[in-house]
Order: sequence, then C-alpha cells, then structure tokens
Amino acid sequence: MAQNIAPKDSAPSVIALCGNPNCGKTTIFNHITGLNQHVGNYPGVTVERIIGQFSIVHDKSKKYSLIDIPGTYSLAAFTPDEYIAASSLFGEVKGDKAPDVIIAVLDATNLERSFYLLLQILQTNLPVVVAVNMIDIALKRGINVDCYKLSQALGGLPVIPVVGNKGDGVNLLKEKAVELLHEPKRVPEKIYCDATEKLLDLLKENFGDKTRSRAHYARIIFDEDGVAEKRFVTDVGDSASKILQEGRELVLKNCGYLSQAETSALTKKSESIYVLAVTKDEKTSRTKTEKIDKVLLHPIIGPIFLFLMMYFVFQSIFSWAEPIMNIIDGMFAILAGAVDANMVDGPLRSLITDGIIGGVGSVLIFIPQIVILFLFIALLEDSGYMPRAAFLVDRMFRWCGLSGKSFIPMLSSFACAVPGIMATRTIEDKKLRFMTILVAPLMTCSARLPVYAIMISAFLPYKSYYGIVNLQGLTLTLLYLLGIVVAVIVSFILKKTFFKTEIGTFLMELPSYKIPTVKSVFIRVFNRAKHFIIRAGTVIMAITIIVWALSYYPHIESSVDTTQKQERIELSIEMNKKSTVADIDELANGYDFIQRVKVNQLMKTIDKFSSVKNLDSMIVKIHGLNLDYTDVINRYSKYKRFELSALNKINNLANEAAGYQIRNSYLGKMGKTVEPLFKPLGWDWKITMSVLASFPAREVIIAVLGTIYNLGSDVDEESSSLVDKMRQAKWEDGDKVGQPVFTVAVAVSIMVFFALCCQCGATLVTIKQETGTWAYPAFVFTYMTVLAYIGAFVSYQLLSGIGL
Repeated sequence: MAQNIAPKDSAPSVIALCGNPNCGKTTIFNHITGLNQHVGNYPGVTVERIIGQFSIVHDKSKKYSLIDIPGTYSLAAFTPDEYIAASSLFGEVKGDKAPDVIIAVLDATNLERSFYLLLQILQTNLPVVVAVNMIDIALKRGINVDCYKLSQALGGLPVIPVVGNKGDGVNLLKEKAVELLHEPKRVPEKIYCDATEKLLDLLKENFGDKTRSRAHYARIIFDEDGVAEKRFVTDVGDSASKILQEGRELVLKNCGYLSQAETSALTKKSESIYVLAVTKDEKTSRTKTEKIDKVLLHPIIGPIFLFLMMYFVFQSIFSWAEPIMNIIDGMFAILAGAVDANMVDGPLRSLITDGIIGGVGSVLIFIPQIVILFLFIALLEDSGYMPRAAFLVDRMFRWCGLSGKSFIPMLSSFACAVPGIMATRTIEDKKLRFMTILVAPLMTCSARLPVYAIMISAFLPYKSYYGIVNLQGLTLTLLYLLGIVVAVIVSFILKKTFFKTEIGTFLMELPSYKIPTVKSVFIRVFNRAKHFIIRAGTVIMAITIIVWALSYYPHIESSVDTTQKQERIELSIEMNKKSTVADIDELANGYDFIQRVKVNQLMKTIDKFSSVKNLDSMIVKIHGLNLDYTDVINRYSKYKRFELSALNKINNLANEAAGYQIRNSYLGKMGKTVEPLFKPLGWDWKITMSVLASFPAREVIIAVLGTIYNLGSDVDEESSSLVDKMRQAKWEDGDKVGQPVFTVAVAVSIMVFFALCCQCGATLVTIKQETGTWAYPAFVFTYMTVLAYIGAFVSYQLLSGIGL
C-alpha cells in the first residue's frame, strides 16, 4: 500500500505547481519563491526536483512549500522518470508528503491541449486553482478566454488570468491557493465510460480510496505494465491482478484499447470546455512568432543564424570566462602564497596550500563558465528559441542516436565538459540525455590545449603547405576532429547496444517567442551555480586532496641539505657584495660629491635588473651613456651577474627538493610500477607518472613535468626551459637507455591519449550527479581510457615505425 510520510505539525503546507512543458510554469514558480529554492533529484531517478517556500502579503510569518512538478502533457507513465509527475501528486515520493493544493498552469494559447492534463489532475480529489498563463499573448492572437465561464465549466474552480513573465496575477494566484488549504477535498466528476467507472469503483471498494485517488487508480488501469500497476500489485498482492485483468477486458470490449478509453473521454470533455469558455478571431493577422519563424526556420537562413549564434555563445563561454577564471586562479595563488609564507614547512602547510586551497580553487574556477553557459541557456529557453535550434540540427544528429537537443551540450563541452554535461538537462528523453552525457567528454575542452600547445611547439616543425596550411595548425585541427569523429562512432555503437531505440518522428512544440525576465533568468543561473558548488564541488575537492596525498607521501627528506646550502649561497652573495662595494669605494677615492652620487645611481640602476639576459642587453647602453664610469659599471655588473646566478641556484634548490619528493612519492612509485604497461606508447616512467597525476585535471601534467625536471610547478605551456628539458631528456634504463625520451611519435602519442581519455575528476563527478549513479562515470572513464590507450599505441607504433 502506498505510504505517505506524515509531516510534523510544524511542517509547512505543500502546494504543487503543475502544467505542460513551455506553459510558463517555472517562470511563475520563480516569481512566487524567488531565491528560496532547493534543487535536487527525486530519489532513484534523474528527474530534477525544485522546492521553494513563500509567504503571502497578509501573513509574512507563515511559510508555505511550493513544489515545481516536472512539466508533462499527461499523467500516463511507463518508466520511473515518466511517473514522477503522477507520483508527486499521489504522495508516493519517499520523504515528501502529498500536496494539499494544486496550482494548474494552463497555456492560454493552447488551452484545449492543456485541459487534457487538467482533467486528469481534477481526478486527484485535491483542491485546484487554475492559472491561465500568457493571457496577453492569447489576446494578441485573437484568442479570448472568458475566465468566469471557464470556472463554471470546471465546476466552480477558481480561475486566475496570469502573465507570468511580468508577474501579473501571481500574487492573487498564491493567495487563492492558500485560501484553498482550508477547503475540503473535491468530489471528482465521473468522465469515463461505464466499464471504466465500474472498474474504478470496484478497485476502491476492494482496496480502499483513502490512500489512492481516482487519478491514481486511473493510472493503474490505463498504464498497463506501468510503474503504477507494478507498485499496486506489489503492495496489495496478486489478488489485485485478477480483478484488474477482468475489469480491463470489459473496458476493451467497450473501447477497443485501454488508451482510447482514457483519451477519448478526456478529449471529448476538453473540447466541450473549450467551446464554452474560449472564442477565437480567425481573421487575426499572422502572429509575430510566425513572422520570426519564417526567417529563423528558413532552410538556408535558419542554419546560418544558428551557427553564428552558437559561435557567439561558444566564444563567450571561452573568452568571457577566461579573465574571471584567471582572477580566481590568481586569488587562490595569492592565498596559497600567504599561507606558505606564514606557516612552517610540513604536511599541514602542504595540505592547506596544495590540497585544500588547490581543491577549492579547482572547484570555483569552473563557476564563470557555468554561469555564462546557463545564462545563455536560460535566455534561449525562456525566449522560445531553444526548441527551434534543436529542430534545425536534429536531422544531423539522429542517425547516430543523438537528437537536436544534444547540440548545445556538446558544443558547450568544447569549452568545458562540466557545464556541457549539466546542459543536458534540457533533454527530456532519458536515453538521449544519457547518450549525450556519455560522449560529451570526447569534445576537445580548453584543458587539453596546454598539452597540445607544448607538444606541438616543441616537437612538430612549422611546415607550410601551399602557403595556406601549416603542420602545427593542421595537427591541432585533426585533434579536434578526432574527438568529434570518435564521439559520433561511440554514439552509433551505444544506440545499437546499450540504448537500443527506434528512430521515431521528431515532434517538438514550438512555443511563442517571449522576452525573458531578469528575475527568472537570474534565479535559474544562481541555482545551477549553487548546485554545482554544493554537490559536485565536495567530491572534486576530495579527489584533489587524494592526489595531493599520493604526491606528498611518503615524505622523504631530499639528500640535498637545502637549508644549509641556501645559507652558504646567501653568505657568498653577501661577501661578494662587500668586496665589490669596497673595490668601487677604492675606485671612487678621488671622486667629488657629484661623482659619488652618480656612482650610487649607477649601482641602483644595475640592481633593478632581475635577469642576466636583461642585464646583458642593457649594459652596453649604460656604458655608452656613462663613459667616465666604465670600471665602476664593469665591477658592479660582474657582481650582479654573480648575485642573479646565485639566486637562481637557490630557486633550483627548492625545485630539486620538490622533484626529489615527487619522484619518490607513492605517485612516483606508481609511475615506475606501471611503466611497462605504457612503454608500448613510447612513455618512460616520468611521462607515465605525469599522466597519472593529471587524471583529476588534464592541465596538471605541465606543472608535474616541471616539478619532475626540477623546474618547479610554476611552468606553463610557453616555458622555454621546460621545452629544453623535454628535448634533452634521455631514457635512464632498459633497452632505450641514452636515447631521447621525447620524439614526434611520443608527442603525438601523448596528444592522442589526452584527446580521448577522460582525465577530469570534475567531469566524472558531474556525470555522477546528473545520472544519479557512479556506474555511468565508471563506464565513461573505462571506455575512454581504453580508446585513449589504443589510439596512443597505434599512433606511436605507426610513427616510430617510419622513423619519426
């Protein structure tokens, strides 16, 4: 038997908001609740649940809960995801009580269709208030809705005209919903055929009507082998199956099909209500929406506009976010530096700077991309363009198992797979949504670019072909295409295996164009960012700390005594400076006051140089402007060169210690242990360890390589010193000892591996959050790693075989 969780006395009353997709339900929800929302998934399914709280003007102290029921055209359902709307109204969701009142949102421009769901909702016995939304658009189209007559046709239900995107009528709507909390439950109208009504009465007599409404029993009857029937039989036993089967046979004799018994009754009733309450001016000129669609859905202009618009969106995500991401990265670097300077060396300092601060930074750095992406998605959805974009590209996608709605998530994944995967929430079909999630990480995201940049610039020559194409640019293009081609192939395989489905007719409602409201857009973007920080951020940070621990322990003191050696170098700098200053004082023994001032100015000028390269490039100019002080300049510039060289040695001491530590850590040992597995790819243990360290985040490989080669972790893809070290690296053991580690074949092998492997902890965590299970991220990680290994192996063996 269905169990409703009894609420505590203090628990607020629950009001449910129901309606068809694109009826403006979410906009009304945002107006009522504001930022007082909680977003999560229903237990056991991937459908999103949004609950908010509100109060009314006359009583601010009392709070009411409002739940946004997922948009649906009917309560009919055969899968757990499809059954969410019905189960929420029936009070079958674990941890939630059944709603006390229902707000049914109708689209004033599609009332006859909206009545179908409304009539099913009225069978729940619950008090209902009807919101006729987009009444302004309906009037412009010549559709006149008489709310008084509609109320009478619905048995006296309160009917409120609403303009959701402007907030008109919303306050009256929520006040009327609160008023209905004190009214008794409704007695539903009998609208089905005699055989169906008899079966409904029979089920209520045998199994009670206190926990199940007519709407609930209707789902048990009409959705054969559906979720409602299975739960019902499990609760009450096999005796229910016999009664249900016998009753269905009578319904089939009268109507031919179970679905027809429901749809014919609801459609007939909907038509009668529409005739009574709605009049339409057929002479109304073509709507603005139709005029706009004539351009935006044009077979030539439409795709061009879509391409330009998505190019703008993509560039915005990529370029607008970068400065903010750099600021966030810089802030955490400053914070880590401050902690580093004010704490003694040890595991606690390393944990805070590299583990905790690095972990939080790795979470928050995604926020700009997520905010920008969902800002555009909210604008495109609320304006009504999103379904049109899906319509335009659907033909290109469906042959391989995806849909038009996969376009924006996959395009967004070129910037970052995290917001791209989150964008799949616009795909209602569960199979299509999951297929898009599984292939989105194959798109070449921005995190792969540093790896491509350093490998291409270091090991691939700049060769021009026909004065148009160069080898480096061609290689980068092919890497992008590799991800796209593999994604298409994987989608096709998934469609034929795990997600078998027939390609049906692509049906999609094209809603009217509307101007998005700032409040609604802000709330949606805010909730997405908050959801990512709270849900995904905690796991991402945990992964970062685990990798830190593997690279820090066992903490072995370097064989180089860095403290004593640093003190000796600093002492040598001090002694050299004293000696140089004494020599210059002796040279200036016969100088007057002005000449001594000039000497001091020259010494200060030379002191400002921070590199030997800069000093050498300017010293000739300094000599030319000060010919009378050549000896002074020579003596002090010689000292400055010594000082800069000594300071560089001090920096190298820390880098050597860090390199020594990571080479002897658990991570380093793992690299040496699995080196034989990756040797067929042309990798030594240092490359292997760097790749292992970069599994949580691809871009980490540059810093790890810098640390291994004693250059420190501050190097980037433009570091000439790292490029030089990589070019000079030799195999330390085995049959390749003394040979160069990095070759063209090895560089291509690494790039192909990074192009196909899912080296991003944030992506895997986001997949888990969106699918509700770790099985899917485990599958993504496994299949992409296998593909990456095979691709890298083939690339290396082919290129090394021809001597590259």
